[in-house]
Amino acid sequence: MSPDASETFRAASAALTKGEGHRVWSLIVTIFGDLAQGPGDVISGPVLSRLTGLMGVKPQAMRVALHRLRKDGWLESAREGRASTHFLTAYGRAQSAAATPRIYGAGAVDPGLWHLLISGGAEGRGAARLEAFLQSGDYLALGSQAILAPGPLPDDHSGLVGVETDKVALPEWVRAQICPRDVIDACDGLRGAFDVVTGVLQRAGEMPADECAALRALVVHSWRRVILRHPDLPPGFFPEGWSGAACRAQFSALMAALPAPGLGALETARAGDDSTQGQA
Repeated sequence: MSPDASETFRAASAALTKGEGHRVWSLIVTIFGDLAQGPGDVISGPVLSRLTGLMGVKPQAMRVALHRLRKDGWLESAREGRASTHFLTAYGRAQSAAATPRIYGAGAVDPGLWHLLISGGAEGRGAARLEAFLQSGDYLALGSQAILAPGPLPDDHSGLVGVETDKVALPEWVRAQICPRDVIDACDGLRGAFDVVTGVLQRAGEMPADECAALRALVVHSWRRVILRHPDLPPGFFPEGWSGAACRAQFSALMAALPAPGLGALETARAGDDSTQGQA
């Protein structure tokens, strides 16, 4: 963590990280997805260094992560004078946009209609058809021969048994498959961390733009690590005691308490810091 970070930032970020480091490339993806997802949005190298530095990321680790993200097609970089700017590629924007509803949205609701597709065996053409449907990401596997998804039956499900229904009852083994114990524990732990962050912010004054952006990104990243580990399903599909809905409410409240600073404000704050350091 940056040695010049405020006590507010230190206390809040410590609750989220618990002394553990995040994968740097994944943190950078979160920063861009939260602050610079639109076409034409860029983050300068100095601003990105400041944000990741507040999170405890060393410059060499950031350079390695940027190289990986460029190689994987997520980011592009350009030189502007003595500094670089970084921005999401079309692929990176598409991937970020696809995850945005899951991360920031209100959560899945019961669509009122479900459909079930069943194959005649665990092998052969029927199994291949099920696997093809599963690859879309919209289906939940129920064993090796059946899959479930919201909405009406697809037009082309030949070779498979198709059933539409407005009622779905799930046994505990399916609920446990949807959300295993380690994911339940991770969500419970995040609720506790969010409680600490909320308390810290309630006792603090207004945060500088860079600290607000960095802490917001840590909150988003922590939530993202939990919410993307299970399917997007209505609350009734999860085990008893699942705290996902309560955790989502805490996350939404923290997003309101930590509004995303504009990229211009971050550049201005960085320029002010540089000027102060130069005068010193």
